[in-house]
Order: sequence, then C-alpha cells, then structure tokens
Amino acid sequence: MNVCIPRWIDVEGVKNFRDIGGWPLKDGSGYVRERIIFRSAHLGGITEKGIQTLRHLRIFGVFDFRSDLEIRPSMKMPEMHGITYYQCAMYSDKDFALEEKKEHLKVFFQGPEGICKGYLSMLNKAKDQYRRIFLHLLDHPDTSILVHCHIGKDRTGLFFILLLGLCGVDDDIIANEFALTSLGIWEPRERLEEGAREYGITVEQAQDILSAS
Repeated sequence: MNVCIPRWIDVEGVKNFRDIGGWPLKDGSGYVRERIIFRSAHLGGITEKGIQTLRHLRIFGVFDFRSDLEIRPSMKMPEMHGITYYQCAMYSDKDFALEEKKEHLKVFFQGPEGICKGYLSMLNKAKDQYRRIFLHLLDHPDTSILVHCHIGKDRTGLFFILLLGLCGVDDDIIANEFALTSLGIWEPRERLEEGAREYGITVEQAQDILSAS
C-alpha cells in the first residue's frame, strides 16, 4: 500500500489528527484529493500553535458531531478567526443522558454482530448530518474542512467509511484507515478508570471503546 502524503499531522493540543486524502482508487485512475478534508478528536485542548497549524492547512470549516451535553467547557472549540464552526449533533442531549449512553454502549460489547448493529443504528441517526457535509463538499470543492466528534472514531469514522467508499477506495484500505485511530488516541489509566466507573463497565471495556482495530 502506498501512502502518498504524510498521514498524521501534528496539531498541538489535538489527538488523532490526520489527512484523509492521498489514498489510491481501486480502479487505478488516481487518488483521493489531499489536503482538503481532515479528521480528528475534539479541539478543546488546541493551543495557539495548533490553531496556526489549522490556518496553515487552510481549514475554513469545522464540523462537530457532538451534542451540547457532550461539549463540556474544557472540550469546546475556542473561537478561531476565519474558521467557521458547524455543530452537526448526531444525537440529542436525551440520547447522551447517562442511562441512555450506558444502553447505547452495551451493543458494542456483543462482538462483531453487535458492532455492526450499533453502526447501522448510528448511520440511521446520522443521515441528515452526513448529507450536510457531503453537500458542503459539493458546494465548496476547494475549501478544506475538518470533521470530528469526541475522539474521532465512531461517528467520524463511519462518515469517512462512506466518503472513501464513494470515492472508489478499496475496502481493505478503508478498513486500515479506520484502524489508524487506535494509534491516534490514548488515555491515561486514571482517565480510563474514571470512565469505567461512570458507565459501569470494566477498564478493559473502556480500552476497547478507544480501539479501532
């Protein structure tokens, strides 16, 4: 597999940031256009240096799949002159209430069939938000954008599975691109333990939630 451009980009204060372009098309006719669409985790911790990197990449729009309830003050994107923020909440605040979130997570611990079921449910929830981004890309083909959710794995990953598939990228490459998130996300043990207590799961299950492989 040939990677034509640097996949990972160091944006200070942001995890899991990478360019989605550069992947070859399976018919051999070309590549996905690079430096147009990026993916990452949330921008709550971005530094001034990180903001300058976004400007260097000529990113003018940021699409966020998180609901209001998810966006704690420490996880909110700061104001960035010249960069427009688009909230595209996939779930309602009710969906992200603690008990609802616990039920939502259960399906992802039921093996491959459970994961497929969870993603199909997510796809049904996401159709309007995904459509909004596709239309933006059609209307602004030369404007670079960033797409993210909380850690940039499930909601974001599913969007890019669809996008790369529509572009004509091979399924194996799409799966490998999705799995890169396992390298881009890390949490300290104490944060995993905190999340496990909050959702009534084990630390190992919390680690599995972060894994994309």
